[in-house]
Amino acid sequence: MCKAYLLIVNVRSNQSRIVIAPSIYFRVLWVLAILCSYAGFAYMFSSMIIDYFSYSTITDTKLEFADELTFPAVTICNMNKFDEQKLKSIDYIYLSWFLFGIQLNMADLLAAGGIPDETVNSTTENFTHSFGHYGNCYTFNADANNPLYQTMQGAGNGFKAFVDLKVNQYTETFFASGNSEVGLKLLVHDPREPPMMDTQGIALAPGNHAFIAVKQILYENHVPPWGVCQDLQLEYYDTYTLNGCYLECRSKHVVRNCSCRPYNLPGTAPSCDPTTLFSCAKQILDKVVTGELTCDCPVPCSMTSYTTSVSYAGWPNKHTRDYISPYWGMNGSYIEENGVMFSVFYEKMNYQKITELKAMDEGQLASNIGGMMGLFIGASLLTLLEVWEYLWQRLKGFLGKHRRPGPGVTDVKAPPGDIERGIVFNK
Repeated sequence: MCKAYLLIVNVRSNQSRIVIAPSIYFRVLWVLAILCSYAGFAYMFSSMIIDYFSYSTITDTKLEFADELTFPAVTICNMNKFDEQKLKSIDYIYLSWFLFGIQLNMADLLAAGGIPDETVNSTTENFTHSFGHYGNCYTFNADANNPLYQTMQGAGNGFKAFVDLKVNQYTETFFASGNSEVGLKLLVHDPREPPMMDTQGIALAPGNHAFIAVKQILYENHVPPWGVCQDLQLEYYDTYTLNGCYLECRSKHVVRNCSCRPYNLPGTAPSCDPTTLFSCAKQILDKVVTGELTCDCPVPCSMTSYTTSVSYAGWPNKHTRDYISPYWGMNGSYIEENGVMFSVFYEKMNYQKITELKAMDEGQLASNIGGMMGLFIGASLLTLLEVWEYLWQRLKGFLGKHRRPGPGVTDVKAPPGDIERGIVFNK
């Protein structure tokens, strides 16, 4: 019984052009043309493969408009850790490392004149309290599950507040690693992200009204190998953020080396006393800043950030000062020296979305390869399959010639013309 296998190879004209060329001159030209075509395809193919496995990305930026925007969290800190009017003598002794850079005892304090034991009670409403680099800090709109919204752009439609700095109650000393400035530190941030007031935020001076225009930016980063984003599980925060990761990392380094944690860092370890803070924790945190101790904090895959632009106006004017002074129980000069007015608002009702995309995905790679095959060698995927089938049949035929024929089997040699047309007969 005879079986016939017909192989249709679609590289019909290239090789036949060499065979039917009218002269050696044209035959050489066709050989060179075909070799150059295959070389060009090989170069482009290898370039596309290298580009694909380099995992390059492109950035897609869009400006989206909305009827309402989620209002950010606003954290404020007075540039003064301790209120002098609320400290007792025992507090001054305990905090002497912060206040004076040395450890005092009761005898030293009394020799210096003593400190009156008086306190002042105060209430703060609609703010979430936290401890930070500047001591007591307060965050407005801190509940990420129940956020506030701004529905109209402009300074009069956001968050506006007045803060009494109580400059006369400052206890900061620059020579004891404190602050030499007077004012307010303010940070606009995602409610899910803990503030880092020592490295972020803007400074506001008394006697001014700061207009803080906010723009929201949403980032969508790509996972490896195209990107470097990774959402880790944090121990003390529900959502992975860079700030949360950095704060946890700092805390763990201090706990590991000092067996306590600074009061402004998260964790369950006991808080460090002032002496340990200055003798151990400060040195460990300095090593983190210099990079001697590292933090593995990859970029989040999704994150929200806020950019701010600040402009200032003198505050208050004469009529405002005369009106609010009796209302707040303050005289005009006190307000100018201690009062900070600020407004946080969306300047425009839009936000920017920045998405990291693959520069070449699998579909684009296949499309590019197919285009190069058609351009350089006049081939397609089916052509490659046909060539593979043809070579496989030739290999089987070659191996069959070297096998011992079985009984009743006779090899039939196909005419040369039929072999050139891709027809192989097997009996």
